[in-house]
Amino acid sequence: MNARNISLRMDEEKIERIDRLAAELGRSRAWVLNQAADRYLEYEEWFVRQVQEGIAEARSGDTVPHEQVMAGLRRKIDKAKAG
Repeated sequence: MNARNISLRMDEEKIERIDRLAAELGRSRAWVLNQAADRYLEYEEWFVRQVQEGIAEARSGDTVPHEQVMAGLRRKIDKAKAG
């Protein structure tokens, strides 16, 4: 991995939380921040892909009518109440 330094402004409370977590894990502050960045990026990239897929499906007409969705939800709610 080719690592580079960056500068990041963060409030003192957040830095203290990161440092506490790093100490509890026996890791460095940089490791904790890199893990957090990896998880954030993975989630946000996944989310953007899901939104783009949804938009593409909607544009192509691949949708379910609102009434059908609501009927399915009502059945699930009724089943859970009976349950």
